[in-house]
Amino acid sequence: MALSARVLAIAIIVIVVIAIAALLLQKPQTSPAQTTSAQTGSTQLTGTLTILVPTGDPTLMPYIQLAANEFMKKYPGVKITIQPVPFGQMVQTALTALENKNPDPSLIIFYPSQASTLGPYLLDLRPYFNSGVLNRSDIPTSALVSVMMVSSNGTVTKIFGVPFQMVFGYVLIYRKSIFDNATLQAEFKQKYGFDLNPLTWSSWDQLIDAAEFLQSKHVAKYALLFPDGLQQAIFNGFITVFYPYAINDSCVGIPADVAKGAVPTQGYWAYFRYTPTGSVNITVGCPSFLQALREYKRLVQFQPPITVQAMEYDQLRDLFLTGDYAMVAAWTSFIPIYNNASISKVAGDIAVSPLPGGRNPFGTGLAPTFIGINPYAKDPDLAARFIAFLMSPEMYKLGAEKIGFVPATLSGIEIASQVPSMSWLKPFVPLLKAGANITDIQRLTLINRVTNFFTDLRPYFINQVANYLKGQQDAETTQMNIYKTWLEIMKIS
Repeated sequence: MALSARVLAIAIIVIVVIAIAALLLQKPQTSPAQTTSAQTGSTQLTGTLTILVPTGDPTLMPYIQLAANEFMKKYPGVKITIQPVPFGQMVQTALTALENKNPDPSLIIFYPSQASTLGPYLLDLRPYFNSGVLNRSDIPTSALVSVMMVSSNGTVTKIFGVPFQMVFGYVLIYRKSIFDNATLQAEFKQKYGFDLNPLTWSSWDQLIDAAEFLQSKHVAKYALLFPDGLQQAIFNGFITVFYPYAINDSCVGIPADVAKGAVPTQGYWAYFRYTPTGSVNITVGCPSFLQALREYKRLVQFQPPITVQAMEYDQLRDLFLTGDYAMVAAWTSFIPIYNNASISKVAGDIAVSPLPGGRNPFGTGLAPTFIGINPYAKDPDLAARFIAFLMSPEMYKLGAEKIGFVPATLSGIEIASQVPSMSWLKPFVPLLKAGANITDIQRLTLINRVTNFFTDLRPYFINQVANYLKGQQDAETTQMNIYKTWLEIMKIS
């Protein structure tokens, strides 16, 4: 009897265990980041996030902090830490964490020039686009090209970042009090045959003519402030000059719809193209590159020489507000500082135009700021939820009103352009909408296969162009040095 009782007891215990296991298997599963309140049925996110944020952009850090505060207010169980890093240290800081498989930072903010270097290490975000956590339909494809990996048959194999801030880089910011002068307008029109109105200019030569005229009239200490800094500004400044020439150069081979001005995708991708055999060639050796190099030197003649003061982002940001310059080619993110009356002598006296004009060809293009997810983060789902919040219409509206932040989505830029202090955005709304759909994705994403573009190709380029601007070598030598060296050191994934 004792043995039978023991067997019966064991059998009962086994049945109970099986029943409990069955109930557990039927219970809905939740991600590590969320718990569900039985009383309210609402989802409560929990967890921690660390965001690596490069410094220098006057609206970026405030917007991330604003979004983080709002997110933590909405989800008290989430703790967000912001990790600022100088631009020059950003790539190495991110790479060190990713290569060592560190869980922090969970989110990494980066720029187009750094995309190909970081792309192989960042999480593929397509599952979040496919599931609807992130809204792909609201993002212009032209803003995504820097973060897309594409196979030889044109299939997208990875999307490793999301554009959340749109920088129209560069734009021409100019002093209304100078350009609205009727006497100057009449004299200029008589001498040059076109208007002293940046919104109507369609070539670099017209911009240079205007700068020469204003310099001769001594309306400001300097007529034009143009990027030629030795860390990054030369690299970004030159591509804006190169692109309008490249459009008409068969050697570069700009895709037809882009060349017609249908899509403002001006960017580093123009330096690389496939050969008929499928290998990768560079366009630095093309005639348009040499034309742009000579024009670039003319554009920087209206400011202190590069040997005296190189114009990096800090200088572009800080010098124009002194009132010493009639025009500046700058990032749109600097506009709030220029209009800050407590520190700026040009506050309320600025207008904005695409660079060099409002018609094709555009010097101004799309230069999004991206955010990606560390694949080793403790909770990638929570990171994706924060990105979605960061790009919500409500958050974008708040950012535009409080900070002057420029969204990267189609709906976001429409919202921002309606904010009175952001009305300058209206001429740029069509630029973003034009990039909603593009062709030849393979060409536009080829650069993402050049893994040492930022780390090796960029610094050599800057050094050689700086030598040319300093008068240490001619344009032909500069072109050939870059072309040969890039071909030798370029690494293709």
